Amino acid sequence: MAEKHDYPDAVDRHDRLRRSARDMLDRGASPRNSGATLSVDALQLLYQRASTPESAADALRLLHELQTYQVELDLLYEQLQDNEQEITEGLAHYKSLFDLAPAAYLVVTNDGEIIEGNQSAGVLFRESPGQLAGKPLSALLAPGQQGTVDALLQSSGERASGAGGAAEASVGLADGKRARISTRPSASGDSMLVILTDIATHSAGS
Repeated sequence: MAEKHDYPDAVDRHDRLRRSARDMLDRGASPRNSGATLSVDALQLLYQRASTPESAADALRLLHELQTYQVELDLLYEQLQDNEQEITEGLAHYKSLFDLAPAAYLVVTNDGEIIEGNQSAGVLFRESPGQLAGKPLSALLAPGQQGTVDALLQSSGERASGAGGAAEASVGLADGKRARISTRPSASGDSMLVILTDIATHSAGS
């Protein structure tokens, strides 16, 4: 069994949790998610031990310890709920930024198949974002762009361990326009973020 000093952060967190639980019990307070109770067998055992003078003190200590553990679990459950709420709100926030970005954003597999696109990508390619999913990126570009796309994706993947893994190039679109394309790997490395900006828009903004 590992010594406590092997995990100082975990030990500190547990100590703080234990102090919070005991403080709540001392004040007669309970977490908002409390509601679990001891089993019938456990209550009967505690009653039997409490009914005997020789073991009454031990029974009370055990009951207090069980109550402390229960409050600790309730506090941990509250923390998990709060963390889940924060993660959900964060995902919704970044999803909104992705969907409403002024540039065309695509998430593609490492070999160039589109996973999802935002509203600007739908406007750029004159298709709804849902229709873009499953198509190869090169199919939305002018003929002869497959080599450029492959080189970009490969370059981004190779540079992922340094300088952010970003790679850029200019590509022709199916409607005859040209766009600046930037690719960078996702944090997990199993997909790529592709950003396309119309050359005219890009030049006007620079």
